[in-house]
Amino acid sequence: MESYCYVPFGDEPGCSKFRILTLLPGSGDQPLECILEHGDIGGSPPYETISYAWGDPREKVNIICNSRTLAITAALGEALRHFRSPSERKRSLWADAICINQNDNEERSRQVRRMKDIYSKASRLLIWLGEGRDESDRGIAVALHLAHTCRQYVSAGGSLDTITFNDELARKLFGKFTDPSEFSRLAAFARLIERLWFTRVWVVQELALAPEATVFCGHSSIDWTDLMAAMTAQDYLQLYLADHERNVYVHILERARQEWRAGVRHSLLSILFRYRILDATDPRDKIFGLNALIRRELLGAGTLQPDYNIDITELYTAAAKTILGHSPDLNLLSVPRRICGTGPGNLPSWVPDWTNTRLTAPLGLANYSDINELAFAASGSSKSEIEFGDGNSASLGVQGHCIDRIAAVGTALRLDHLPRANYHGVRLPKCAFVLDEWARVARLSKSEVYVTGEPMREAFIQTLANDSTHESMETLHRQLDILERNATMARWLVPMSKFLPGWIVDKIAHLAHAALFYRRNDQMTLDFRIHLSPLADRCVFRTEKGYIGLGSALAEVGDEIAVVKGAKVPLVLRATGSKWTLQGDCFLKGIMQGEAYHEDECSRMWII
Repeated sequence: MESYCYVPFGDEPGCSKFRILTLLPGSGDQPLECILEHGDIGGSPPYETISYAWGDPREKVNIICNSRTLAITAALGEALRHFRSPSERKRSLWADAICINQNDNEERSRQVRRMKDIYSKASRLLIWLGEGRDESDRGIAVALHLAHTCRQYVSAGGSLDTITFNDELARKLFGKFTDPSEFSRLAAFARLIERLWFTRVWVVQELALAPEATVFCGHSSIDWTDLMAAMTAQDYLQLYLADHERNVYVHILERARQEWRAGVRHSLLSILFRYRILDATDPRDKIFGLNALIRRELLGAGTLQPDYNIDITELYTAAAKTILGHSPDLNLLSVPRRICGTGPGNLPSWVPDWTNTRLTAPLGLANYSDINELAFAASGSSKSEIEFGDGNSASLGVQGHCIDRIAAVGTALRLDHLPRANYHGVRLPKCAFVLDEWARVARLSKSEVYVTGEPMREAFIQTLANDSTHESMETLHRQLDILERNATMARWLVPMSKFLPGWIVDKIAHLAHAALFYRRNDQMTLDFRIHLSPLADRCVFRTEKGYIGLGSALAEVGDEIAVVKGAKVPLVLRATGSKWTLQGDCFLKGIMQGEAYHEDECSRMWII
């Protein structure tokens, strides 16, 4: 059988053609067969879109398309087998890997620009998580059970936005999910959230634009709204194996969907930052894959229009210049730097590497916050004054001055380097594993008074929370006590885990927890926990003048702390001859509201 050859679309600017996939009925091992036809986006018959994770692009299967063979990814083949009807009914679908000629960059570029219309005009989005495994059927069953309980809770006057077990109604309705008999189902649900689909950048606009969405996994399915309610209850109530960092992926998808429906549109920086933790096979899709969500006025720049022939470094640099040119501030420079692995070559230090998918929250904000929500004013009310180097220079000129130098640095809190934090129900806060060293760097045991005159313990706990929590100082002292007791447990459990069986370590953890928290509250407040989010991939440091701060994992002894016009937070800079490289931003207790900024001391600083 001959291979299928795509019939090209017209290339006129107003062309609204796309391809509709008609999936023919079949079952079992019968070959997948479809008909691929051109249609008009505005006048096509009803169709559904498929959202799935591509998987390994090298794993291919053949299908029959218009009586010819067409190679597609194994992941898409798996989805099509699930969605085809075993009866006489044909199904009209749209799937990117088939309906767009992936070998034609010009067509890819043009069709990506039409994604907004393709997904918004579909009748429904079919989200395929993959075949059933790891008890996924039980995971969806408990999610449906949780969603039903959520509806009961809301009907009785409760709010999922603030749900905790401190609420009597929540304890009454959700208490059954804390019974150990539910642990295996909750574990299956937690594994469901770990599916690859939740980590892909393309799914953001696919879900946001869809009128309706249903999640399928194996033979089970759940409405997206029910899945979201179940995950929210699991996360906020800290049910068995709930992982706040992992659940962030789901939160940001739902936030995109809600904001799109409410007519909220964001700047280029906000969009790229919010979804930076999501991955893409093609690094250019970290921008192009969000094209439909970006405010129209920013897409006039030719280099930001989908073009799969553009160099990645050129694209990311053009995006950075566009952002800086449309903004009165330098929030772009607060985008977390890459601390491991490799990204696009020759990227200037001030240009964000959008292939960096590590989860690092903005200072003072939650994991799924917008970087433009930064609430500090380290350079007062100043506006940025920037210029770009001449010709092919990749340098950025800013106005600012250095205020201090780093004298000591603690170990960075890298979540992927931590030992396990869950000991069969006893959960340690992740920062407990580095708290002892951070306290030593801050000289917590040696100093009673901070440089600003306040008690050192208060300055330390406020640094951990970026001085952003709404809790009283009395409550914050209790939070630090809880963290220190957990750090004591971590000090014991980490070496034990190296030579004792896991079940014995679990029992020791339960005994130690019972002793350390005897007649004491072991739960940190939700507000405080949320404001510990920025600790990931950051470290506590001390400066030569005695300030303590929270900086990027890239920060080293000898780096300078600078305040720059238009930058809401201080920057960590490293001298390279007469120029500087950006190592990230930082929180420095005592100078976040402009106390150290002096406009008359500012001069041009070139960042390369």
